[in-house]
Amino acid sequence: MTQLPADLLDLAKTVLNAAKAAKKKITTAESCTGGLVASCLTAIPGASAAFECGYVTYSNEAKSHMLGVPRDAITQFGAVSDVTAAAMAEGALAQSNADIAVSITGIAGPDGGSKDKPVGLVYLAVAQRGKDAQVKRYVFAGTRNDIRRASVAAALELMASQLQDSDELAEA
Repeated sequence: MTQLPADLLDLAKTVLNAAKAAKKKITTAESCTGGLVASCLTAIPGASAAFECGYVTYSNEAKSHMLGVPRDAITQFGAVSDVTAAAMAEGALAQSNADIAVSITGIAGPDGGSKDKPVGLVYLAVAQRGKDAQVKRYVFAGTRNDIRRASVAAALELMASQLQDSDELAEA
């Protein structure tokens, strides 16, 4: 088994601690990262207290079948789009008992990019029950591994931020 980078494991631990503090369960919906976010989270002992499940939906068919992403959304906007990212996160919530979901869809390369959607383009979304999904757009540089690693870090940071915000609101 390949060793996961220490900085990603530290971020995963932060996410899990924030989820535990907020009494929330996490789910992931991943495409270009192929389950790396879920892998980082489950590498931390005690992850089961906050991690519900993860979906790896690499194909468009899997996005529609497993997460309920509308086929017309993929046709109209593409698998790599803000609309698809939001639908993936919302679908992961709908299919699980989790309270918060993160989704990732992007073009890790080295092929597959275009002028409008270059290699390195990644959309992340975080959805929480009772709230609209929040979507962020990134363009990462580097190799396929660099792009995937940066995507995982950004997803974990986004989840930690959302969980810490919800925990602070609960304390107020």
